[in-house]
Amino acid sequence: MKSSRGFTLIELVATVAIIGIVTAAVATGVNNIRGASVQAEAGKIAVAVRYLYNLAVVSGRNQRLVIDIDGKAWWGEEQTSDDPCEAFLLPGKDEVEPDKPSGKGETVEKTVNSGGFEPSKSTLLQKTELDKGITFSGVMTTHQQQPTEKGIAYVYFFPNGTTEHAYVQVKGDEDDTTSVEVIALQGTAKVHNEPIDLKDLYREFQREDQ
Repeated sequence: MKSSRGFTLIELVATVAIIGIVTAAVATGVNNIRGASVQAEAGKIAVAVRYLYNLAVVSGRNQRLVIDIDGKAWWGEEQTSDDPCEAFLLPGKDEVEPDKPSGKGETVEKTVNSGGFEPSKSTLLQKTELDKGITFSGVMTTHQQQPTEKGIAYVYFFPNGTTEHAYVQVKGDEDDTTSVEVIALQGTAKVHNEPIDLKDLYREFQREDQ
């Protein structure tokens, strides 16, 4: 029998924030319910960003936000490996298994992440699926040259109190798009209620690194 665990103070604060975001979204009115839903989903991600930032600092371990674009879901992961070299392993440096039959006449290439990350045990960072009719249109981070528009994308949070500058776009079935901006030096998220051209961000990120 599994033992139950209570909420941490950070989780309680994040929960209150989520409730406030959802309540505000509902209050926008039935006529704008689709737009409100997109904003509510973006708000949940914004809260997760702040929570992951705090977890990285408190735990002393790298954290990351995982965006499953095709699966329309997101969750948090923590790096459990103590290997200092793996602490800096980003996507693109992972090992890739050879193609294997999928049983449907196709082959499947499976990416094996060797960075020692495992799903977060936090209640607020479990796998969360987007509401019906809402999708991820793209993710852009400072470790990418092009936005990720399919598959899996990651946003990393580090124990030294920094994170990647990143954008996560959430889109509704009425083409209403909200962009969640992860602010690198603050570990906070800003929600932009309009689409942002992710392909133009690479040069901006390069200037920030100089």
